[in-house]
Amino acid sequence: MHSGREGIMDYGKPGGLRTEAGAMRAELRDALEFLYADSEVSKRPRRRAGLDVARGAVASVHVLVTGLEPGGRLRLEVRRGRSVAAEARWSRLRHVPVERNTGPVGFVEKKGERNRHVIRRAPFRVYDAVEPVGRTVRAGGSTEALRLEIPVPRDARPLARDYTITVSSGREQTELRLAVRVRKPVVPAVGRASLPYTNWFSLGLMASRHGLKPWSDEHWKMIRRYANLMVRGRQNTFWVPLRDVFSRGRRAPVLERERLRRIVRLFTSAGMHWIEGGHVASRTDGVWTATTFDLHLANVRATSIKGNAALAGIARQLVDEIDRNGWRDRWLQHVADEPSDTNADDYRILAGMVRRHMPGLPILDATMNPALAGSVDIWCPQAQRYQQRRRMFEAQKAAGDSVWFYTCCFPGGKWLNRLLDMELLRPALLGWGAALYGLEGFLHWGLNHYRPEQDPLEQSVVDHGNNNFLPAGDTHIVYPGDGRPWSSLRLEAQREGLEDFELLRMLRARRPKAAERVIQMAIRGFDRYTKDVGKFRAARRALLGALER
Repeated sequence: MHSGREGIMDYGKPGGLRTEAGAMRAELRDALEFLYADSEVSKRPRRRAGLDVARGAVASVHVLVTGLEPGGRLRLEVRRGRSVAAEARWSRLRHVPVERNTGPVGFVEKKGERNRHVIRRAPFRVYDAVEPVGRTVRAGGSTEALRLEIPVPRDARPLARDYTITVSSGREQTELRLAVRVRKPVVPAVGRASLPYTNWFSLGLMASRHGLKPWSDEHWKMIRRYANLMVRGRQNTFWVPLRDVFSRGRRAPVLERERLRRIVRLFTSAGMHWIEGGHVASRTDGVWTATTFDLHLANVRATSIKGNAALAGIARQLVDEIDRNGWRDRWLQHVADEPSDTNADDYRILAGMVRRHMPGLPILDATMNPALAGSVDIWCPQAQRYQQRRRMFEAQKAAGDSVWFYTCCFPGGKWLNRLLDMELLRPALLGWGAALYGLEGFLHWGLNHYRPEQDPLEQSVVDHGNNNFLPAGDTHIVYPGDGRPWSSLRLEAQREGLEDFELLRMLRARRPKAAERVIQMAIRGFDRYTKDVGKFRAARRALLGALER
């Protein structure tokens, strides 16, 4: 964000003067910086800001308002010239807790550990949930944090657009100015050609968290709302957990063919392309150190004689449906999640069984174990493991494999991830990291995997057993709002970075050296990147400018 000149606005640190209700004050804040429950409007409020935006992207800015009368009406208006900007969309930001800090390696800090790379020491509350609202908001307290979005159509004319933002409460009124410079480059639509990106989701929680009967018409409508939000975030890959599409028959699992078809139709029509077949197995008895795997749909050791027979029946039904519907060139198949040294031998056997029963379908799993060379077609290591073993993974690419990357409760510390006590730039930089290293996809396990006792608006850190806790924000990147899912600032930041990835890919195809120079302005490794929003926005302007030449 810049001030209308080429300089970058310096927003300073959270905090400042406290304002009593009834003396309303408002200012603009950068949409790539977190706000906190105790954030205050600056002594000299930022009333003007500027953004450079590609066509097909979204101009976003936050408005912090203090001194409100709780329960009073807050009126919002955006005008372009003399006309109301009908395209403007408003959301109220909701703050959530960070009860414990992420650990220096992963999970959360344990006794004696201290992560020096967090934005604040826990506990604190940070704005993350994005609740869509209209042009009138009833103030929930003396402070409100709002998000303004102005979508830029792909066929928009490249030019400067000036917007006047009016915030009113009672007789008090503040005017803010936003200059949006629409640039010539166009962000391509989400689909087959965009970077493969998946967040694993729970269809069951899309029903229960909204009080809906599973597989009712209302549930299907809700699933579509989630799918639309995922596509907005540039997700183009969706998984199909086998338990959602198989039922227990008298002798063996039976594929619910119409349900599977309906799931694929729904996500495809929303704009996604790639299909992930769910894992066929998991660690025996759920023990992390187990040396063997059990089939998900049958209570049997996966690599046993009975396991092979059960897997053959499951796979036969799936492959028949895949071929019947022409999905073969879209289907990626999981075997078991995060295979490790302790179960590598069993995984290799199981992967061979899957290849035999589901021939021609590429195997994708979250793995970083060199011992599994030849067992997977698409490697998906954690970000830090890829960087630490880059030579090995590049050798697998040279041999014909693909390499994605993922984050979860790891990595912590200084590494890129999308957790709630990390700079909001970090999820945005995930796309830049993919461009830096030429990675071919991104995976995260937690779209909406809330635990049964967890209200994600009031609990972020959850017990994972064995004295481990999942860090704040790991279980989810969307929120179960009233009648629909709500986005998060982390989802929106990652979306921006993935849009940048597509533009960086275009630039690299035309001018490779220029692309490298631009990337180096923002990131040089998953643990070496700018934390300065101004420098990041300068890199984005350089990217847009390089594409215009």
